[in-house]
This record gives sequence, C-alpha cells and structure tokens, in this order.
Amino acid sequence: MRIITGLIGLAALCVAGLAAAGSPADGTTAARFDVRLIGVKLGEMTLAGRIDGGDYMVQSTFSTRGIVGAVARAGFDLTARGRVTATGFIPEHYNESIDTGRRASSARLRYRGGVPRIIGGTLATAVPDPGEVPLDPAREGGTLDPLTAVFAVLHDQPAATLCQTDVTIFDGARRSRITMTGRAEAGDEVICSGSYRRLAGFSASELKRQTVYPFSVRYSPGGGRMQARQVTVRTTYGKAELLRR
Repeated sequence: MRIITGLIGLAALCVAGLAAAGSPADGTTAARFDVRLIGVKLGEMTLAGRIDGGDYMVQSTFSTRGIVGAVARAGFDLTARGRVTATGFIPEHYNESIDTGRRASSARLRYRGGVPRIIGGTLATAVPDPGEVPLDPAREGGTLDPLTAVFAVLHDQPAATLCQTDVTIFDGARRSRITMTGRAEAGDEVICSGSYRRLAGFSASELKRQTVYPFSVRYSPGGGRMQARQVTVRTTYGKAELLRR
C-alpha cells in the first residue's frame, strides 16, 4: 500500500509552501484515474475538489481493482479543506482512513497558524515501525497534508500556473517534498517534470530502497483549463502511472 500512497502523494503517488504565480483560480475539479504499475492496473482513484472565494475542499478515494483487487482489497478515503491565498494553499483540516488489506489506520490533523496537530485516529497512538522516528508536528509548520499537496498538482488550473509547485508534505509522521523543475510544451499540451523526495521520519530500509522519485505530469486542455491527464513516476518497482479517464 505504501507504493500506492507514495505514488498518489507525488500526485505523480504520495508535500512548507506552494510557490505559484498568484492564487489558484476558483473552480471545480472532478477526476477519476486508473493507477497502474508496470502496466498492471492496481486500482482506481477519484479526486473531487472545489476552490471558491478563498476556500478549498477536496476528497479523494482509492480502491484496488483488476487482478490486484481479486487478490487483495485495499483502499483509502481522504478529505481536506482550508484556505487559498496569493501564496497558495493553507490547510485547516485533514482526515484519512486507510486499509492496506492487512491493517486499517486513520488520522485527523488540524492546523493552527499553519502548524499541524494530531487530534485523533490511530495515528495518535500508533507505535512506530522498527527504525522509524516520527517527527514532532509542532516543528512542521507551513507544511501541507498529503491530499492538499495532491490537489495542488492535479486540480484543473490555468496554463500559466503549471510546473511551479514546490511543496513540503507532513503526513503526521514523515516529511517529504515535491518539486517541479521543468516545463515542456507539445502542441496544446504541457509536460511538467520534477521529483518527489523523502526527507525525514522514514525508516532506514525505506531510505535505502529509494529516496528520490523522478516524475512527470502531462496536462491538456479541458473545460476551459488545463487538466492533469497522466502522471508517471519512476520507482524501484518499475514505472507507476496515474491515467485520467
């Protein structure tokens, strides 16, 4: 399941601030993605969000499908909401419920002055995995929750704001970062490239397996805006993809 949530957190799978040109424009995003690894369908992910008058709210679900779904059932349900300013997204509430097929977990984060607090869910009392050193939420001010970070990358948006995301994620225990560093245009499409990097709170085995995940996001026009159509991530397991239907 971590490979799945890691891909989604990249938004390209699994990020202190959003560096974008101006505040995100109002609008609604409703998308469904196939999640694939080395060409094999793992499952389906939905993303539904709205930016309206300085506020945003977003929900995302994932469930296994195809061959994987026949063998193991896993999924998640995530919700987030907060404010949008000229500098980007500022989360206020984040809830997650995750079922890996072997273990169910949940977390609730609330933010005050940009600083997250864990106020409930199994994460509040969870025992760290061997080798993991959870981070202190009080020191994670300015970070985004995983779903807000995904929304920052995948929401329908004007072409002028693409490829400018620089986001740090805190999920209640670990810190990571998504940075977009390249932009290419092909006809009416825009391809952004960048990387997802594990920073702190991960076990030694996770850091040894892979620390940096290069990724690209392909956007094309739709509904008067640019829509994320394909996210490709290079992982130690092979090429992982989000493909919009």
